[in-house]
Amino acid sequence: MDVKIAFLNGDLEKEIYTEQPKGFTQEGEHLVCKLHKSLYRLKQSPRASNQKLNVFLKNIKFVRSDVDFNMYVVQVKDVRFFIVIYVDDFILVCNNKDKLLQVKEEFFWKFEMKDLGDLHFFLGMEVERDRAQRLFYINQIGYLKEILKCFRMEDCKAIGVPFDPKTKLKKNENKDVEVVEVPYQQAVGSLMYAMLCVQLNLAPN
Repeated sequence: MDVKIAFLNGDLEKEIYTEQPKGFTQEGEHLVCKLHKSLYRLKQSPRASNQKLNVFLKNIKFVRSDVDFNMYVVQVKDVRFFIVIYVDDFILVCNNKDKLLQVKEEFFWKFEMKDLGDLHFFLGMEVERDRAQRLFYINQIGYLKEILKCFRMEDCKAIGVPFDPKTKLKKNENKDVEVVEVPYQQAVGSLMYAMLCVQLNLAPN
């Protein structure tokens, strides 16, 4: 599920003022606007939005995980429900369809939401579901292809170890050799994110 205009839902804890918007300025008067709700590009907006969501989920009996603050859990008898949040995108997982629909209605009542249906793609991870076999397949193939394209390495060859561990590197003194500039910090960061999620096959108990 997706929350529309998520940052506009937050309530401000302090008085915040802004300059009058262009086109609404009253000439000759030094007036400002007092904000009643958070706005995009306001540094308090993400926290205010998250706090309002946190209060809402607690009111419908969800408990925030101590391990990951972006995950909420509720369990009543044999019904287990998980909600994973990333900014304005939610993943809802429940083993009871009626409970799932009930919580969705709670969201629709409180926020302006969009139901995106079954999960197929989330944060660079592709999700495939085999209902007949009761299996989930998670991979980052699409994300890795985007990384290769970004760093112009679509045609690179796969090898186990890029260099012999005993190889000693030295500074290039030949000015005739073209040096290709590579944003190494960005490349390493992209690969570090990829290594956090390996290809998995998940089967329910």
